[in-house]
Amino acid sequence: MHVVFLTRKFPPHTGGMETFSWQLTQQWRGDKTVIARGKRQADVFWVAPVLLYHAWRLRKTADVYHLGDAVLAPLAPFIRRFTGKPVVVTVHGLELTYNTAGAIFHRLIHWGMGSVNHFVCVSAFTSELLRKRSIANENISVIGHGVIPPTHLPSTRALRVLPSGGGSVKAEQQFDALAEQRFLLLTVGRLVKRKGVEWFIRNVMPKIQNLNPLYLVTSTGPEQEHIRQTIAELHLENSVQLLGTVDPERLEQLFSSADIFIMPNIPVPHDVEGFGFVALEAAVHATPVIAARLEGIPDAIHDKKNGMLFTPGNAEECATLITHWHDHPEERLTFGEQAQAYTVTHFRWEDVVERYAQLFATLP
Repeated sequence: MHVVFLTRKFPPHTGGMETFSWQLTQQWRGDKTVIARGKRQADVFWVAPVLLYHAWRLRKTADVYHLGDAVLAPLAPFIRRFTGKPVVVTVHGLELTYNTAGAIFHRLIHWGMGSVNHFVCVSAFTSELLRKRSIANENISVIGHGVIPPTHLPSTRALRVLPSGGGSVKAEQQFDALAEQRFLLLTVGRLVKRKGVEWFIRNVMPKIQNLNPLYLVTSTGPEQEHIRQTIAELHLENSVQLLGTVDPERLEQLFSSADIFIMPNIPVPHDVEGFGFVALEAAVHATPVIAARLEGIPDAIHDKKNGMLFTPGNAEECATLITHWHDHPEERLTFGEQAQAYTVTHFRWEDVVERYAQLFATLP
């Protein structure tokens, strides 16, 4: 079976969709062609005709076409018409809810969905979004992300080689020495409101200052300046570090060095978390995860199995979980190891790919 993978989200750009597209196509062991184009969200307007051209070019050898997300659904009617081959779309969630593209673009997506043979949702939450669009149950499957374990983990978390956000070697060393003595919390992800970073700093950090925390936040985004203002307003400059974009090697170091990974998402209209892949990455590094029980996150973090879930917006509950793990370090480390084993067992890419293969084989 020859599968043509068409995507607008692909490395070297980073994000959950990019990681998904890369891993699915890399792990696929059958005959395949991967066509990846685009960098920014707006690129879809020139990416779509390019992907459509490649779909047409491969029409004689393709057995099934896979679209990397629902924004590409408008390609489906054309692919079906000039190839007669089935089209499968993976739906991540956000592309069904964000309102920045306007009503016309949403109508185009909805129109394209009518020609899609099957939808793969990354979480139960995402499947509910599809059902609200009147997609029949028999045309929906739920297949989550897989995760690849790191090649090795440090034998102790005493080794803390962390980025200081730029500067001299001496500044790096001073930062490492400071971090060595602190209770390290980590959040990784684009700084948008739904990620809850500003909420966490404002509502949870003041409650846990007695733990001597150092909250590390990676990446950039539209909320960055707002977050900086909140840090200054609350005089938390010594407790929160915005690290900006970090390279993959240092991100690995952060995952392995943090005491707790925090995913403090909050509900935001038209902006959802379809799965929560970054929390899964933390868990597979044996880093204990505390995450909001919101949208698609519980499909990645199974409560008390590979992380702890708290009620979104409940600062007291979140602070209590953090404090408990601070006060019980052996329990925290043991949980991290058990969470890693659980994640490796239940989120294997081999299983994800096999489920896709079984689905493709059933298509007419």
